[in-house]
This record gives sequence, structure tokens and C-alpha cells, in this order.
Amino acid sequence: MLAHATSPAQDLGQIGNRKPFALSGSLSLQGGPYFYSGDGTARNLPYFWNSTGTLTLSLWGWQAPFSYSVGSQERSWTQPFNRYGVSPYYKWIKLHLGFRSMRFNPYTFAGLQFYGAGVELQPRGFRFSAFYGRFNKPIAQDTLGSIIPVPAYRRMGMGVKIGVGSRRTFVDLMVFRAVDDTASIPEVSGNRSIAPKENIAVGLSGRIPLSKKLSWDFDGGASAVTDDVRAPVMEGTDLPRFSQGIFTPRLTTRLLFAGNTSLRWNSRYMDMRLLYKEVEPNYRSLGAFYQQTDIRSVTVEPTVRIMNGKLRVSGSYGLQQDNIRGTKVTTSVRRIGSASANWNPGRSYALDASFSNYGIAQEAGLRVLNDTFRVAQVNRVYSLSQRVTLINKVRTWTVMLTGGYQQLVDLNPFGTFSSAENEVMYANLHIGRIRMRDNLMVNGGLNANRNSTIGGTFLLVGPSLGFSRPLAKQKLMVALSASYNKALQEGRDAGTTVNANHTLQYRVGKAHRLQLTISALQNKTSFVAAREFTEVRIMGGYVLTFQTKS
Repeated sequence: MLAHATSPAQDLGQIGNRKPFALSGSLSLQGGPYFYSGDGTARNLPYFWNSTGTLTLSLWGWQAPFSYSVGSQERSWTQPFNRYGVSPYYKWIKLHLGFRSMRFNPYTFAGLQFYGAGVELQPRGFRFSAFYGRFNKPIAQDTLGSIIPVPAYRRMGMGVKIGVGSRRTFVDLMVFRAVDDTASIPEVSGNRSIAPKENIAVGLSGRIPLSKKLSWDFDGGASAVTDDVRAPVMEGTDLPRFSQGIFTPRLTTRLLFAGNTSLRWNSRYMDMRLLYKEVEPNYRSLGAFYQQTDIRSVTVEPTVRIMNGKLRVSGSYGLQQDNIRGTKVTTSVRRIGSASANWNPGRSYALDASFSNYGIAQEAGLRVLNDTFRVAQVNRVYSLSQRVTLINKVRTWTVMLTGGYQQLVDLNPFGTFSSAENEVMYANLHIGRIRMRDNLMVNGGLNANRNSTIGGTFLLVGPSLGFSRPLAKQKLMVALSASYNKALQEGRDAGTTVNANHTLQYRVGKAHRLQLTISALQNKTSFVAAREFTEVRIMGGYVLTFQTKS
């Protein structure tokens, strides 16, 4: 099984202060029977077992983790030398070796992992980054195997970023190039979407303060992508001089643009951000992950802090549309708004409230849009949460009350899409108490959830109760919990669900832990799981943890 592990960047200036060798890890083994009775087939196997382990070897701070997982339903083994990399650094010099990732900006090279080498140099006032490596291993077409892999050409890439400034104030110019090796695998048959590609992308990013409170951020990119390098060469193109000799335009080449810019105003009591973003349809860089394209948006995001920072109110409102080049039959316009308030007057009380409104409406594009089939919807979400905490030398009380409402409404005048409408309401009350002298914890709660769709109205309501307490000088932990929910459908009885869980955990010394868990579920509702059944799972386990002494 292929997996990867990463090592944090290593400061070479601290090698003399680190331990030369360290070993740490854990081993766990658990298993037990599963009992089922009721309608249909069992949801799990009659018996389950699993063993997992991790081992981390450290040499002067350089870490090599190993892990395995073996059980009745899986087998896996991972070790870091399948995909491993290190990033040692000294002062303003940083190297990347092996499987690493770097980032230029969102539209050129945005953190895609490569196998190779890179360097970052950041002396005062100067910024330089460069890398070269492999993005894809060659995978030949195989139509006879039991597991058919997706063919891939070997993809190599390189990039350079140069700029001036610091992390707070900078301007960077970057170039990224990637190309597939057509000779790395035999030609793929029967799938035109898998073809060798080529890409060159240039970008510009910056953060420039305009005053003490106002700053300007921007990211931009231009990407030329050839979907099939075997296509005929285009003649008479006006490419920039820097790209001549490193990129060949062909009949399958397209040049697209993307960018975003924002103005941010910061003060003691208020922040304001104005953001504009535009990404052309099908914009792509082979050095960036998938992102939404064919989009133009304007967003304003204010934040207010008052009462010495105890009350924070923030919000956003924006307009977003597609079909920015006018090539689609219809244009979708989205109105996005949200607001939130956080009030923390002291340690004993907190309140959080939020509201969001997301609307979408189609407008005419290349053709006149018939109102009968015009999509017009709005999705509203409200939520409120309160927390009260009372602490003294004897006990701690915590009370939490949360509630919310969500609604999807069809605004089409003919109700064409009314079948998608739904309404969800929920409320939860939780009360917890901890006794300080023995850490006895008791908690309980009530919950209610109501869901209304075209298929009817469904309600689940019921209490929950639980407690836990350490015994035997903190070596034994005992925990019990249970919940009961009554189901109603269109106001009529629709059954019940009961959950119960019991856990015993015993610690033997610092390294060993034994655990026993018994969980049970009884379902007698028609819509929670569409059948009636009772299931019980018993799970025993052992955990070993170890670490070499400092």
C-alpha cells in the first residue's frame, strides 16, 4: 500500500541541541463479537479484530515514521521511504529534497507534491524559490488486471519565483512549466481524455501597504495548456519571448487568465475587506489543484469589535456569476450573504449567533430563458448557541443550549423545482457537572430534530444521560452513556431508537492500557434505518505506548 510521510523542516542550527536518537510509538490490539437480530442482514461481520501500530525513529530531529494496520477487514503497511522528504534550513536558506511541496500562488504552482529538489532563499529584502521534479510516475495501460489503474504519463516540472520584500510586504513574479513524456508509456487506446499535456504558467502576487491601515493584496496568473502535445503545431503565434523555446503552441493549446485582488482596511475597532475575483472558463495549471472556474465575484467583508473586544460582529455579502464570456445558454447569478456575532462578556458566559443566505437565480445567456424552467432558489441558515460555565473549588457546571433552522425555498413562480424544498429545525440542551474531589462527571441532555420535505415531516426527540469516574487511584476509568429517541412521522408514532454504551479502561503503569467496550443499538423506526433490528458489539483491547528517555 502506497502512502507518504513527511518530516517537519529541520533547523540545522539546532542539531547540536537535539537528541541524536529517539524512538517512540504505540501498539494496539482489539477485537470482539457482534450480535444482530431483526430484519434484513447484519450490518457488520459476526467477529471483528484489528491491530494497529506506529513507530517513529528520530535522528537529530529527523523523523521516520512507520505504521501498520491488520485486521479482519483490512491489511496495510506503510513506511516513509515510499514517499519521504526532508526540508533542512539554516537561517534564510532552505532546501527541499525528496517528496516535497512548495507554493507560488493559487494560479500557477499551488502546493502540488513533487519528487525532486527545491530551494528557498530569503535574505533581507529578497525572495527566491526554485524547484525541479517529477509530478506523475508513468503508469501503462492495463486492461487485464483485477484492479485496472488509470494510465498516466511521466510528468516533469520546474518553477522559479523571484521577488522583493518580506512576508508582510512583497511583490513576486513566477514562472511554472510542466510537460508529459510521450515515450514514458505506450499510447493509450480507447480514452482520448488521457493524453500527454504541456503547460506554462506565469503569475504575479503581492501585498502592498497603502497606508498604516490600508493594504492591497493581489494574485494573478496566465496559463497556456496544451491538452495533447501530439497535435499539430500552430504557426504565426505571438508568444512572449521568454516562452519561446520552452513551450510550443499547438492546435489543442489554450491561453487563459485568472486573478483576484482585495483591499483590506484594519483599525482597532473595525476591519473591512473588499475582494474581487475572476477566473476564466476551464482555467487550469498543471501545478495547482482543481479550482472553480468560469466565475466572477465581488465580496465585501466587514468586522466590528466593541466592548473591549468582548463583542465581535462580522459579515459578508457578495455577488457571484458564471458565463463571464457569454458562451453559455444561461447565466447563474448567486447572492451570498452571512453574518455572525460572538459575545464573550466573561469566563462564565458566551453567545454565538450566525445567519447565512445563499441565493441563486438564472438569467438569459445566449438564449431567452423560459420562466417555467428558470432556477431560482434561496438557502437560509440560522444558528444560535449559548454556554454558561460555573466554576468553584467544589464543582464545575456547564450548560449549553444550541438551536438552528435551515430552509431551502424554490422561488420559481411556477414551482418547477419545489420538490427540492426542505426545512430542518433542531435544538439541543446539554448539562454537565464535574465534582472536583474525585472527577465524577455526570451529563445529560435533550435533543429534538425536525425535517420536512416533499415526502413528509419527520421528528426525532429524546433525552441522553451519561457519567464517568476514575477509580483505583486514577488507574480505572468507568463510563456509561445512553440515549433514547422517539420518532414521529406526520405526527404519528413511528417507533423508537435506543443507544447504550459502557466503557472500562484500566491503566497498568505508564505504558499499558486495557479496555472493554460494550455498545448496543435498538432501532424500531421506519425512517432512521428503514428496518427494525437490535445489535450488540463487545470489544476488548490492549494498548502499549513507549518512548525512549530524554
